[in-house]
Amino acid sequence: MTELREEDAQHGQASTLIPATSQTRAGVVRDDDTPVTAPPRAKRVQVARACGRCRRLQKACSDSRPCQRCVKAGLADECGGLLVRPQVPPQTRFSQALRFAEAPVHGDANWMDVVAPSPPFASLDLPASPQAFISFARESFERKAGLLPPRIVDYCSGRFFERLAPTIPILTPEYVANLRTRAASEAGSEAYCVLLGLCAMVTLQVEDPRANSFGQLITAENNAAYGWLLLEEALAAHRQLTRRSNPSLDSVLLVFFVYACHASLFHHSQAFFFLREAATLFLLVKPEVMDGLSKLLAERLFWVLLISERSHAIRYRRPITLQVTTNGFGQSSFTESDPSLAGFRCLAALFRTLDTAFIALLNQEAVSRVVPLDSLDDVEIAINTALNHSCPDDLLPTQKANLRVTQLWLRIILWQLRLRLGHLSEQSTQSSRTYHYPLEVAKDVTLSTRDLPVASIQVHGVGITEKLFDIACAVVNVLARVPVQMTKTVAEDDLKYLRALILELPGGATVYDALLLKHIQQTLPTMVARLEA
Repeated sequence: MTELREEDAQHGQASTLIPATSQTRAGVVRDDDTPVTAPPRAKRVQVARACGRCRRLQKACSDSRPCQRCVKAGLADECGGLLVRPQVPPQTRFSQALRFAEAPVHGDANWMDVVAPSPPFASLDLPASPQAFISFARESFERKAGLLPPRIVDYCSGRFFERLAPTIPILTPEYVANLRTRAASEAGSEAYCVLLGLCAMVTLQVEDPRANSFGQLITAENNAAYGWLLLEEALAAHRQLTRRSNPSLDSVLLVFFVYACHASLFHHSQAFFFLREAATLFLLVKPEVMDGLSKLLAERLFWVLLISERSHAIRYRRPITLQVTTNGFGQSSFTESDPSLAGFRCLAALFRTLDTAFIALLNQEAVSRVVPLDSLDDVEIAINTALNHSCPDDLLPTQKANLRVTQLWLRIILWQLRLRLGHLSEQSTQSSRTYHYPLEVAKDVTLSTRDLPVASIQVHGVGITEKLFDIACAVVNVLARVPVQMTKTVAEDDLKYLRALILELPGGATVYDALLLKHIQQTLPTMVARLEA
């Protein structure tokens, strides 16, 4: 896999070459030992008054009315100013706080009229994007009127069952109806938040970001703006909900939907944060107190979380939390007779054997023994036979796309691990243990996906784009360094196909194609012109 993060190995050494004198602390030292004062940092422009919506969401605002954030969200008519508490000089804060504590409270007095000390976060440079907010406190959460009409819930739930449920079957129509019933009451805040997260995920991952799938039902200009607005509201609700030692299924579902939204928006760090939170919450779930439907969905959610966590751990070298025995979950997904779950069972089988020991080996954790040549054979057999759990005729195009690409990607990951361990040889009778194996994988990708609708691949989001990108980079590395017996023209044709496919997927044209071309330019510069032809 190509390492995309550029590290400056000399950065940490530069500070040791110059003594930390008062002159060098003040600025930069020239060759003639004359200190040059570094230019002062520009001060952040602070807004004296924030509008009601930005203040409620704890977001950066602008001086204009309507502010830029409300205009972007299509809520210019609702943008209004709020009085900001005056800044209290530091020398008077203690005396004012003392007067606040000693002030008598009369029956008709409003305690809010007494000036309290300034809040500790009043002067922070708060980020302008919702993914930066994780655990900020919030005094209260009120549902925004008209933000989630019933018709939008109907549309988004229908799109979920049509496009996403074959891969992540964590909801049923019956459970969604139950959520809507509970959300209609004031006590159903958690159910309402789950619906918010569901609609946000569908809007950001399934719908065309530039189009408007909801017409006059929303004031936002397009799906991307509306999905962003739903995510903001879901994050605000998530911060307000009460944390319990025995979380409900709804709590885990909400956090998973927030994770999926961040993943769709390329917020990888925030996605990992919420994925780990969802996995941690699931560790505290008590299946014995659940009804039959909730326990069934919790079983499926367990596998979705396990697959997502292990896929993320492999891609970004992260640790894992969930094990097959977590809370007693991990068995019934293989025994459910529902034919629509055939693809889901295959996906679970792909990741089932990628346990803590495999992740530790992949992450290069310290080992005290030499890894035998056959140590990864069981993992390879499990990956190669995972798709045997169902007949190909039982799979939908979306399932075929996700399963086949994921299986081939895992073969590349296993090949890269063997390469690092020194287990490859051109004399091996198994092609998976030879240096040119990625070329065969690229050919399999071409044969497996060229007859599938592009939409069946696009629906899986940026995750599937990253997997194809990893495969393409492995092919480039082999073409640059390994003598290839097969004609390079065939391999280059497969690479062209991979690049064309990546360009049509989420993030392909904006992120991954440029990264792929940069890798080709650095590794095999003579191929760039031929790919562009």
